[in-house]
Amino acid sequence: MFRIGEFSKISRVSKRLLHYYDDIGLLRPAHVDHETGYRYYSAQQLTELNRILALKDLGLTLDQITTMMGSSISDEDIQGMLMMKKAEAEQAVFEDLRRLRRIEARLQQNQSADKAPDVVIKSIPAQPFLSTRHVFKAPEELMQLVEQIMHRVPELVNPGTLGSFCAVFYSDGFSITDNDVNPGFLLKRPVKKPIRLNEECVLRMQELPAVETMATSVQVADPDLEFVPFAQIAQWIEQNGYRIAGPYREIGLEVPNATDFKGAIMELQMPVEPLRAPTNVSH
Repeated sequence: MFRIGEFSKISRVSKRLLHYYDDIGLLRPAHVDHETGYRYYSAQQLTELNRILALKDLGLTLDQITTMMGSSISDEDIQGMLMMKKAEAEQAVFEDLRRLRRIEARLQQNQSADKAPDVVIKSIPAQPFLSTRHVFKAPEELMQLVEQIMHRVPELVNPGTLGSFCAVFYSDGFSITDNDVNPGFLLKRPVKKPIRLNEECVLRMQELPAVETMATSVQVADPDLEFVPFAQIAQWIEQNGYRIAGPYREIGLEVPNATDFKGAIMELQMPVEPLRAPTNVSH
């Protein structure tokens, strides 16, 4: 057996912490010399100490650890808890990295605010549009439906009928929840019948109205940087004396991954019209 100083070196835990664990009954010495008061620990107690330290690193309180040690928790149970904690830590790191990317992108956007925005002005004709319109409670609901549309609709229509994926956003203002969106496919030729994806979702052909002046910006799809094309179009609108004139559209020019649109080339289309000079009213 080992005296407490020796066990401290072996376990890489301070003597003070070992004293504390003894005082609260969490890790008792294997033997105490009643004449000298010296504490002695066994190498076999390293297993118990490692479990205590692992549970502590998982964020459990000492009271919780005492209870769990009393119920003879297994290494497999701790391993399972560790994997859950690892997944939580990885998700936290991922979210922190996303936050940093957004911060960097917004600062870069500020630095380039004085540059000419990369915006192309187009005239868009009326287009047949196979789509369904819903108010989506959460972004996940929208993405689930988009994934179904991207995978199933091409199987249900004649080859050569579909054009680009398109989503029209009608909501007034930006919100994570309750978004009024019209997702579907632009059509190269009309379809005669509605397309039923399931009992609740039917895609019907409609006509997207023509837009005389559409301000557009093309970007690689990235939910963390989606504000960039909006900011570019906003700069162009203000610099050229225009205003927003209707719901905007997102067009999938190239969509290699329909599950999350990662790497997709998307075009933001914003209908605009010139500002009218105020009319002088004489009295």
